[in-house]
Amino acid sequence: MEHRAQLAALSLAAFVTVTIELAPTGLLPLVADGLDVSRAAAGSLVASWALTIAVSSVLLVRLTARFDRQRVIAVAVLISAGATVATALTPTLAAALAVRVVGAAAHGVVWALLVPHVSSLVRPERLGRAISIVLAGPTAATVVGVPLVTASAAALGWRAAFAALAVPAVLATAPLLRAGGAPPSASRRTGYRWWKDPSARSVLWTSAATALVLAGHFALATFTAVLLTARAGFGQDAVAPLLLVFGAAGVGGLAVSGWLSDRRPRAALRLTATAFIAALGALGVLGVHPVVAVAAVTAWGFLTGLLPPVFQVTVTRQAAPAIRGEAGAMAITALNVGIAAGAGVGGVVLAAGGTGWLIAVATATAAVGAALLWAHDGPARAAGRVVDGPMSQSR
Repeated sequence: MEHRAQLAALSLAAFVTVTIELAPTGLLPLVADGLDVSRAAAGSLVASWALTIAVSSVLLVRLTARFDRQRVIAVAVLISAGATVATALTPTLAAALAVRVVGAAAHGVVWALLVPHVSSLVRPERLGRAISIVLAGPTAATVVGVPLVTASAAALGWRAAFAALAVPAVLATAPLLRAGGAPPSASRRTGYRWWKDPSARSVLWTSAATALVLAGHFALATFTAVLLTARAGFGQDAVAPLLLVFGAAGVGGLAVSGWLSDRRPRAALRLTATAFIAALGALGVLGVHPVVAVAAVTAWGFLTGLLPPVFQVTVTRQAAPAIRGEAGAMAITALNVGIAAGAGVGGVVLAAGGTGWLIAVATATAAVGAALLWAHDGPARAAGRVVDGPMSQSR
């Protein structure tokens, strides 16, 4: 595959930024003690991240549009890492929140531009597989990066663990700054109104519909431990092994996402969203038998690994080259809106009606999103007309 070294560097950059994003989740008690605040207050370091990305991504993509895309990604990774080092030095929660907002904004730029940039490096028929290589980075962040940071914090303190993340950031950005980036494109025209591009309607529709699917998912994923203990009847000591099963299944989903996206570019997202409805609904039978529960968690994990890359490939193919940066920003905004909305609604429903209602509402929300995907007949672009079958080898 073309540009293997750049794809590897982009994957490492993705690994670093997602590890930075998720690092506080395993360290909240230590961070709370270090900043002398409650654990609930320290949780704002996580909540503010998603909100910042949702608000800032499109604007920052527009402001950086005239610069080389690959170098923008590299600089944004360094800014995010620098903000994490600054977080390690902050004496108060307010200061930590301020620098985390800077890091989150930079993270949003990385993720808005990452998939569109990959599309400029490889042939259209290889896009799905190239993106699956790059998105192995965030998967590794979940499976390896966050546990390593958590272990480092236990031995050295959370501040040292945060500051150490600057090292892989530098390793990731060095080759990106040396290598040539994407050539200038129409998206860099001053005053270009991306939302009036004919392909923008498909991008916006797909992003909004997928945000609903993701909201259904995160309404449940936020309370995975509650589902496993209160509904499935597992003890607390079984939660970690089951989460490992969930994560391993997600790796499997990521592994097939490239093949599915390239083989069925038009139907991949619709089929994945439909399967997601079945997986979420199946969580209603968690308490039937432990084997059934493990099977349901495995299927859910597999589709959790499959959906985001398929979604990002679909949006990139729908977007005309002139607006792929903005399309990437819309995709990352949809992901973060799904996270925030799902977690918020899930908490309300769980408190009011318990796990049964939580599963029902989450499944229904995802079903609305999937129905909207099936209702829209927008094209999936890939250097020309795309049909539902293997990608053409010619331009």
